[in-house]
Amino acid sequence: MRPLKNRTMPETPIAALDSQLQKQVESACSALDRGRPEQALELCHSVLTAQPDCLQVRKMERAAQLKFAAIRRGLVSRWMSAVSTAPFLLSGNLKLKDDPRSALATAERLLRRDPHSVAALNLLGQSATELGWIETAVFAHETASDLEPDRMDLLLSLGRAYLAASRASEAVETANQALKLQPANSDVQSLLQDALVAISVTNGKWERGQDFPGKVAR
Repeated sequence: MRPLKNRTMPETPIAALDSQLQKQVESACSALDRGRPEQALELCHSVLTAQPDCLQVRKMERAAQLKFAAIRRGLVSRWMSAVSTAPFLLSGNLKLKDDPRSALATAERLLRRDPHSVAALNLLGQSATELGWIETAVFAHETASDLEPDRMDLLLSLGRAYLAASRASEAVETANQALKLQPANSDVQSLLQDALVAISVTNGKWERGQDFPGKVAR
């Protein structure tokens, strides 16, 4: 079903999962602590299949993905070099608006193959935005931007995700980081202005005609 436009929904915490899923989360934690990331991945995948908006489990899955990838790095790189992800990314992007759950599933599959795939992380963030899971979107875009910190498109997506999550101060920091790379970029300037307005409105200090360009980082 198509989610309502501009509707945001809080992610489901582990404490709100049913008892069976909570037991699986506990087992995943234990497996990760014992150095068994593959087992932890299977358990996290099971939980996220049932409750895909549980960000805490998604973060645990991310930790397991990175540990498992480190163990089998050579095998993964050889296998990934022979398999193109482009068709899967194209399919996921085409489904973003009408079937974001399917796009999310595509991103998850790609990340299980390669947790360092920036394109898959970006698709995860966009899918979460469409579904209204704003903190999941922030998590995905933060992770992508950390991997490629000088990419303007990733910084813009991260800044917009921060704004949607009412984290305007972090949006300002991200915009200023982007402006150091491209001072004249109009999209970044727009992001900065929107973030400064959000902060001013929150503080009750916004006035029409306020001089935002003067606050742009040099």
